[in-house]
Amino acid sequence: MYWGGNYTKSPMQVNFSISPRILSHLGEDLIKNESIALFELIKNSYDACAKHCIVDFHFEDLNLSRITIEDDGFGMSRDTIEQVWLVVGTDNKKKNLILNECGRIPLGEKGIGRLGVHKLGDKITLITKTKDSTEIELRIDWTKLYSAKSITDFAIDLIENTIPKTFTTGTGVKLIVERLKTNWDRRQLREVHRNITSLNSPFSDGNDSFNVIVSSNNNIFEGLPDFEDIKSSALYFGHCKMRGTEIVEFKYEFKPWEKLDKVDQGRIVTLQDFIEADKTIKAVGDKRDEFIPINLDKSKIGEIEFDIIIFDTDAQIFNFVNTEKTALKKYLSENGGIRVYRDGVRVYNYGERDNDWLGIDLRRVQRVGGNVSNNIIVGSVRLKRAESFGLVEKTNREGFIEDDSYFNFVQAVDYALSLVVRERNQDKALLSTLYKKHRAIEPVLSDLNDVINIVEEKIREPEVKQEVLKYLSRINEQYREVKDVLIKSANAGLNLGIVIHEIEKLISELTDSIGKNDKEKSTRLSLSLEKIIRGYSAMLKKSDIKLNKLNKIIEIVLDNFSYRFIDHEISIISNWKDSNLEAYYAESESISVLTNIVDNAIFWLKYARKEDRFISIYLTEEISGFISIIISDNGPGFGLPFDVAIQPFQTKKPSNIGSGLGLHVANEMMKAMKGQLTLITDENDIDFPDPVRKNGVNKAIIALSFPKEKK
Repeated sequence: MYWGGNYTKSPMQVNFSISPRILSHLGEDLIKNESIALFELIKNSYDACAKHCIVDFHFEDLNLSRITIEDDGFGMSRDTIEQVWLVVGTDNKKKNLILNECGRIPLGEKGIGRLGVHKLGDKITLITKTKDSTEIELRIDWTKLYSAKSITDFAIDLIENTIPKTFTTGTGVKLIVERLKTNWDRRQLREVHRNITSLNSPFSDGNDSFNVIVSSNNNIFEGLPDFEDIKSSALYFGHCKMRGTEIVEFKYEFKPWEKLDKVDQGRIVTLQDFIEADKTIKAVGDKRDEFIPINLDKSKIGEIEFDIIIFDTDAQIFNFVNTEKTALKKYLSENGGIRVYRDGVRVYNYGERDNDWLGIDLRRVQRVGGNVSNNIIVGSVRLKRAESFGLVEKTNREGFIEDDSYFNFVQAVDYALSLVVRERNQDKALLSTLYKKHRAIEPVLSDLNDVINIVEEKIREPEVKQEVLKYLSRINEQYREVKDVLIKSANAGLNLGIVIHEIEKLISELTDSIGKNDKEKSTRLSLSLEKIIRGYSAMLKKSDIKLNKLNKIIEIVLDNFSYRFIDHEISIISNWKDSNLEAYYAESESISVLTNIVDNAIFWLKYARKEDRFISIYLTEEISGFISIIISDNGPGFGLPFDVAIQPFQTKKPSNIGSGLGLHVANEMMKAMKGQLTLITDENDIDFPDPVRKNGVNKAIIALSFPKEKK
């Protein structure tokens, strides 16, 4: 582009001119759909200090002919209409961050929400009145916009009603939209109804200063269930309030229906039941077992209030539900998810079916078991606008700008959700135990046993019976072999993560010590690295059950964790060196099981921020018929009932990290070796040595018991 040159005449002054069509384009491009257009108009009612906003859909001859949005706010004077409402992109609201009349901070910051009416229809009538001015009526015919040569040619009729026709006693705005641009069908209308009614949080206490009501002269909205209709069909309820770096309120409640009469009672968990570490808001880091603290004030997010109800749609439980099942599932399909509200008004489009903003459904796909999905939850996140200015809404009104503050917000909500879900998992496991048939735990074996019983009873011919039973016995044996392989593979996979973590730490230290020419430390670390690799190799080798000393596997496991014990300042109390007790066990499987238990103990000691950390590994004959390795620590103890903890996908770890399979796989492997894994709930059941009792190493006591005799 050429800007220079010699001028023979003085430059002339020219101006930009704006095509009238720019108004049309702004309305079409900035407002995505009819729901958002209505939402923007409702926002204007909120900004005008309205207590109520009524959205009415009027039908003529079964066709929607008119949409009316009416509120009881402070209205607009003629000056406001001419200098603000008819001026596109005004920053009037931005200059007045707090409206004196009701103390609200405005929602419609961009000054473009009024263009949403153009998205809805071509004929607009606006009627408004303030307490100190006459009633004003404004008539806009958008079709005239296209024939106007300039924006000043686009005339709008303004009438002053000296005697009010609409607002005879109060103030407000009434907006009538006619000659609608969309042919609204039943499905679309019901969807818009859902969107409008979702503007107010279903978890509000009923004292909200702003309420949106949907009405119609047609029965189009009849039969639509609302939140109160379906709330009683939920089983699990959660509430959490976060401020700064801490959780300041928490309540989880399990409310079984009366029909679930096998359940003795419900359950309540509050903040007082948490260990201190759980009360700190955190995100999962990139490294194994790493957590990053979140500060809501630093991110300019302010206080977050989170509420959720969770349903159980598993067939065995859903059969007891006290609501019409098809209607409930449809409601959850349309309304499931977690929505965001700021000052009581919804922020779109969080909680919509195509916006899995918390990655809830993604996690369910990535990890089987232990997670919820959007179609079984209804939740809300409430923010205060004056505190959450770090969260900035996008121009197109579809959520917040995705910056650091936003990602911290998402992680904080995700953490609150994980705390509720882990409690729900415990109660769901209880229901599964009580109401699901035993075959759900061992489905193939249960089915085979049923078939064998039928064969024994029904088939009379001995030869036929013998032949059928032979095949069934072979299937049974093959299934057990496959299951054994899968359990071993799962165990190897679980321990691989542990070993890789140890190796990475050692290699990092080794590299550092070599760089500093520290020969002594380099040699020591090299030996530790060799021991870990040798120990993991022992886990992978196929081994048979045979009589052997148990101190052998204890030595291997302690060697594997030796560097980590130093790193986390954990002291080991053990009598393994002085013991010659023998039992029947498979070496590789036993090393894997003990590795898993010790790894869990290390995690909880570190997570609970204990200053003096101890793990006890104690060999004893006290459990009849077995030689037992008793593992305990001085951490927070077990947070789950033992019968729940050994089920798959059960964990008390924050943010639901890990697979939730560790204890389940360990229990299965102990059973395969004819041993047992038990939780000791009373420390006096074991005659612990003095150092264990003196240091309070009596939490999370697990006994790995191996048979004395071959079985």
